Amino acid sequence: MSRLPQPLGLVGLGLMGGALARAARAVDPAVRIVGVEPSEATRAQALADGAVDEAHAAPGPALAGCRLVVLCMPVAAIEAALGPVSRLLADGAVLSDVGGAKEALLSRARAEVRPGVHFVGAHPMFGGHGGYAGAAAAAGRWRGGRVAVCSEGEAAAVDLVASFHEALGATVVRCSAAEHDAAVAMVSHLPYLVASALSVAAAEAGPLARALAGPGLRDTTRLAEFPFDIQGEVSRRNARLPAAAERLQRHLAAILSAIAASPEAARAALEKARAAREELF
Repeated sequence: MSRLPQPLGLVGLGLMGGALARAARAVDPAVRIVGVEPSEATRAQALADGAVDEAHAAPGPALAGCRLVVLCMPVAAIEAALGPVSRLLADGAVLSDVGGAKEALLSRARAEVRPGVHFVGAHPMFGGHGGYAGAAAAAGRWRGGRVAVCSEGEAAAVDLVASFHEALGATVVRCSAAEHDAAVAMVSHLPYLVASALSVAAAEAGPLARALAGPGLRDTTRLAEFPFDIQGEVSRRNARLPAAAERLQRHLAAILSAIAASPEAARAALEKARAAREELF
């Protein structure tokens, strides 16, 4: 008997879908995986790699027998697929996703996922950007990674999604969609926007600033490399961002005030920040 819910359907075989297929195959070679991917080249490669057992250009009847189907696309595409894909699934099937913002998505799922199909939001906190070619390296991120699973929904369906990610080696954190978005606004979406703003500010600071820019700026602006469809579309759906930004502004103002006040105040503020960073990581 398979250790994973099967057949397993994966709609989208880019970085996350391809990685999820590989992670599932590594844990349970017997699991049957139905892939959906518009790119003919990617479908052919996924079949050649043995990452999926069958691959289709668009969602269709092949998904009807799947116990669990995961939407592995950018968030706008996930939203658009909720209704159409749910109408292909059998009663009792579970539909999930890998999107990075949950409140708006769950609201839409409640309106569009057909009765009889259970939607459970999930968010692996180890994404990235790139396509199927990067999926081999990403597959190992489930082992030791962390996945948020939204607690809203039918209890057995939530348990199935949580158990699925746990079977792949991840630590599952159950939370509400609101709790998820508030936390991720602070630790993911706001850092992306700050990195983006810092990139623009540094670029307009002039040729000397560009010439002197080094690893520190490279590290702190890394998140700005994400394409808009991946991180920008997610960030703009998170209604918790303004509160996160206010918290950041408050702490930045306090540090600037301490720096201006005295060496002792500056040391205390920045040592507190260093300790906070060590506590995080």
